[in-house]
Amino acid sequence: MKRSLRHKLILSFLVVALVTVLVVSALIRLTSGQSLMNLVVEQQTAQLEEAVTSYYTANGSLDGFFAYYIESRPYEPRPDDSGNQNPAPGFGDIRGVFGLVDADYRAIMPTFGIDIGQQVPADMIKNPVAVKVNGETIAWILPDTKFQFKLSAEEELFLKRTSLAIGAAAAAGVAIAILMGVLLTGYLVKPIQRLTAAAKALAEGDLKQQVPVTSQDELGLLTETFNQMSSDLHQADLQRKRLTADITHDLSTPLQIISGYIEMLENGQVTLTEDRIGIIKTEIEHLRRMVSDLTTLSQVEAGGLEIQAETVQPEQLLQRVYQAYQPIAAAKGVTLELNTPSGLPAIYIDEGRMLQVLKNLVDNALRHTPAGGKVALEAADSGLVELKVTDSGEGIDADDLPYVFDRFYRADKARSANSGKMGLGLAICKALVSAQGGKIKALSAGKGQGTSMVITFPPQESGHTAQ
Repeated sequence: MKRSLRHKLILSFLVVALVTVLVVSALIRLTSGQSLMNLVVEQQTAQLEEAVTSYYTANGSLDGFFAYYIESRPYEPRPDDSGNQNPAPGFGDIRGVFGLVDADYRAIMPTFGIDIGQQVPADMIKNPVAVKVNGETIAWILPDTKFQFKLSAEEELFLKRTSLAIGAAAAAGVAIAILMGVLLTGYLVKPIQRLTAAAKALAEGDLKQQVPVTSQDELGLLTETFNQMSSDLHQADLQRKRLTADITHDLSTPLQIISGYIEMLENGQVTLTEDRIGIIKTEIEHLRRMVSDLTTLSQVEAGGLEIQAETVQPEQLLQRVYQAYQPIAAAKGVTLELNTPSGLPAIYIDEGRMLQVLKNLVDNALRHTPAGGKVALEAADSGLVELKVTDSGEGIDADDLPYVFDRFYRADKARSANSGKMGLGLAICKALVSAQGGKIKALSAGKGQGTSMVITFPPQESGHTAQ
């Protein structure tokens, strides 16, 4: 049975909580007994030190101290190892202390089985605590650092209650971990569930999927990326459908004309004249150009188009285009201008391909500029070398600007079956410019405000070097 991500996260929280609680509980349980024994040793040592100091101050010596100390302690019968009550207090009741010796290591109390007044070997004096009066050491207390004593019933009860408290805290910690796991996993998993549902819908063909972004973390970034991907797929799907429709339209029109004439010729309805042959040849040329343009686009996108780059002067490039189109512009009643300042940096391009681009742009500008208008060829240096084709013609609507370089896109949706223009020109221009390391953009203030096509290339100094 597959576990959901939510169950896995809750289980992870629970495992972390359990491990943490168990480790903390074990450490507290292991150290609490030792800490309590340390406390007993410290208390007994402090009490004995205080008693020795008081006795010495009052008597000037420690003779008879043991009897005094035993008598002064309250009688608290304690069970011996067999469980019987001790009938009377003795030194064995002084837990946490091995013994007491004077400054010369003579036993003041029975110490390690050595009677009072007897010398205690120096090698048995370990970790002693000095008892001082007026800066003079009068005795040494030998604490039980090995904890060779038993805790009292009250102390055992305290440890037991501490263990119960730790167990209750552990149970509460696990319960809180489960609750927080449920709440947090709900918060974390919900965006993932939305993304999963949207991805499934996307896989089933519904490309209009947008998931709300509810955070600024990695999940939020993933959601934004998914939304962008979905939007791009939707646009690509629309473009694909439009591309299919446009190709079908642009192929069917000349094919219908050609097939219509052939059928009429076969049926004897018309005779083959020079004009009719010319119409058929025009439509065949239309099909040939369309296939050639599509082939060029495919080659550029596949990286298979050969680019023969060389150092070119921008003003010379525009001068050649101006000379080629000045008579054509004059015949249409359109003024063609050339504005190129001297001293422009050279650019590293394929001159033939760039002439193809510029001629396409000028041809497009002349077609959309009425008589009496103007088309200008310009160059400028703004850090990048700019080549501009600007016209005073029809202009482009703001809604159409982002799509003018798409295949088969026409701002004017009306079509002319025999115009020979299939909406591939600007797409080819963009592909050729990009293949040479440049960029192209369209600028227009709107319908009737003219259009500028701006191409930018890095200057020769920051680009390639001539081979």
